[in-house]
Amino acid sequence: MPPRWRGLLLTAPALAVVAFAGGALLLAARGSLADGLGRGWSLSAYAGLLQDPAFADSLLLSLKIATLSTVMSAALALAVVGAVSGSRRGRAALETAARATLAVPHLLAAAAFALLLSGSGLISRLTHAAGWTDGPADFPALVAGTTPSAVVLTYVWKEAPFVTIMLLAAYTPAVRDLENAIRTLGAGRMRRMRHVTLPLLAPALTEACLLVFAFTFAAYEAPALLGATVPRALPVEAVELYRSVELADRPAALALAVVIGMVIALAALAAAAISRRLLLARTGP
Repeated sequence: MPPRWRGLLLTAPALAVVAFAGGALLLAARGSLADGLGRGWSLSAYAGLLQDPAFADSLLLSLKIATLSTVMSAALALAVVGAVSGSRRGRAALETAARATLAVPHLLAAAAFALLLSGSGLISRLTHAAGWTDGPADFPALVAGTTPSAVVLTYVWKEAPFVTIMLLAAYTPAVRDLENAIRTLGAGRMRRMRHVTLPLLAPALTEACLLVFAFTFAAYEAPALLGATVPRALPVEAVELYRSVELADRPAALALAVVIGMVIALAALAAAAISRRLLLARTGP
């Protein structure tokens, strides 16, 4: 088989997924331009979103959830990978634990954190038994509260292992050799991380952060189960509008889906630009 066809065959599954997602987004864009009654085309759905203060609140909430989840997952993964970088057994144990966590569905993880962090959950009962709180009312509102604490913690627990696996895959023997070389010159752990490990792992970290941001920005389960009802994250708002008995709400729901896709596309472009800049910094123009 010619190399060109072989490469196309190997990339066919990924291209099929991209084509499917792109087709779905195009259908959503087409539906968002309908007038709700199937009589013509209109931009009223987008105009309604721009005029609705709840849309801005939902957008900011989704951006906050995705940004905090991405930053905290990346920081935790970097810290853990850096801590076990000198131990082969430690890396193997870390990879095993990370893969085990990845096998847990997000819906199950959200339900577990609801049982753990709610006002009547396990931690609340333990704090009451220890005498730290007088009752559930004194426990912080982590679930369905004013801040998306439970949602972010759920995503960090789920996504930090994913980032860890991405970093472990990029942590090649060449990286370890460079770390050992600079260690012999007297560099401490933080200096090795800043000048060697982090620059070499930056491309893999950028790709992992993009995937985490895209997923946490567009995911439905955790914000629906653990988030507040006002404001609601964009995916939750889109699903609720799509399930509405009012047909006039359908274009608004699809417009929200298009907005979600556009934000993810902008994040992908930013990540591609950062990756290209990192590659040029390593290899030269």
